[in-house]
Amino acid sequence: MGEGDEGSIKPIARNVRPLRSFDILAIWFGAGISIAEFWAGALLVPGVSLLQALLLIVLGHAIGNSLMGLVSMEGYDVGVPTMVLTRKALGEKGSYLPSALNYMQLIGWTAVMNIVGGKALDTVFVSLGYASNLKIWIAVMGMLNTLWALAGPRKWKWLERTSAILLLILVVWLTAVTLESVKGIDWSRGSSGLPLLQALDLVVAMPVSWLPLVADYSRLSSGAPFLSTFLGYFASSGLFYFVGGLTNSYLGMSDPISIIAAYGLGIPALLVIILSTTTTTFMDIYSAAISFKNIRPDEPIWKQILLVGSAGLVLALLFPMEEYQWFLLIIGGAFVPLATIMIV
Repeated sequence: MGEGDEGSIKPIARNVRPLRSFDILAIWFGAGISIAEFWAGALLVPGVSLLQALLLIVLGHAIGNSLMGLVSMEGYDVGVPTMVLTRKALGEKGSYLPSALNYMQLIGWTAVMNIVGGKALDTVFVSLGYASNLKIWIAVMGMLNTLWALAGPRKWKWLERTSAILLLILVVWLTAVTLESVKGIDWSRGSSGLPLLQALDLVVAMPVSWLPLVADYSRLSSGAPFLSTFLGYFASSGLFYFVGGLTNSYLGMSDPISIIAAYGLGIPALLVIILSTTTTTFMDIYSAAISFKNIRPDEPIWKQILLVGSAGLVLALLFPMEEYQWFLLIIGGAFVPLATIMIV
């Protein structure tokens, strides 16, 4: 990854950008297949009915993904990362604060996803008869995520295309298994215990949390990225929200790890976990490194990727970071006003 192009925060000319529109779609499709999405969907139902949840998932993602698409176009037009785009509103020195906040929150998210992926892998292996080795699996996920980020955009192209196809097959299969387990769906069943606007906020929050990262990838695209960003994340995140709500309502299981254990999904589930966690977490690591370069442009990106990956792994091994993920979502949500200014 050359420091003169995609490893830099300088504008990238469109004729040398390494990714195409399909690659952007694949990146965001992979980002949306996450256990975090599944959990968020599980929080919707039975607070609202399954039909209401489905409508809210579509509406919430339409709102949040539209913001993602607009920021992606800013990155595409100018050719610089999101934190560099904030200079337009805040000036160079003023952009250091959101860059620092983004850097810290992304290290936190890296730790959270290392823990989530490690726990899921540990569950799969325990269900197959092996002893529990949670810290080992957290370390494995941390190293895989860091290596994926180090690979750089020119290798992501093939990694993400392959992963997107495999994930599509595996997720459709996982959804089919879930639907097969649910007989006689009552779409109107719900407790009405969750106000609709609050439920909508719960959906919008997830795509909005990606706003500080969007232009980091769209600036690498040679084709207009609005639809690729919108549709890629809409398809995968929306599906996982829905399956999360479905399983919590009808099977009493609020996360895919429970389904893995209950249905003995084994190797296919293992592949989903590894691919989905890696295709999400490498973005946190790479974007943290790019955010730091907005403050110190001369810092080699590979050093920051190693530092962020290592920090995320150490935090995951030493602290219960998954307990703070909603705090991290709040930090991400704080970028909404700034993103609005950037778009306008």
